[in-house]
Amino acid sequence: MFNGEILSKVVNLQKSDFGNYYYLNYGFTIAKLELTTTTHIHYRLASTNSEENIRIKDLLDLESNIEPEQRIFELENLIKEKIINQMTDINNEAELLSEIKKMPYSSIIPLVVKQHFNLSEW
Repeated sequence: MFNGEILSKVVNLQKSDFGNYYYLNYGFTIAKLELTTTTHIHYRLASTNSEENIRIKDLLDLESNIEPEQRIFELENLIKEKIINQMTDINNEAELLSEIKKMPYSSIIPLVVKQHFNLSEW
């Protein structure tokens, strides 16, 4: 977690209620807004490529037959490629707003964030 005066960056591991697998969540909180969940803008480690997405799920499933060293190696690479790169590029509200505008659905953006950025018409 990185706590900034304007934005905070959060990464957390969430255990599934349905098995011995996990979700790797990450996102941003805007310091001056009320927070009712973990983050204002959130993501989950995943891929639009179906094969890569299956591999991510397998890596986060501790019951899958992946050697621990291989699991760590692949997860580190995915975290660097998908999470750290994105989080490094977003350091202020303008950069976060630019990222928000790339989202495919406005319904996933909390109302408090829409109001803050004047996105009521989007």
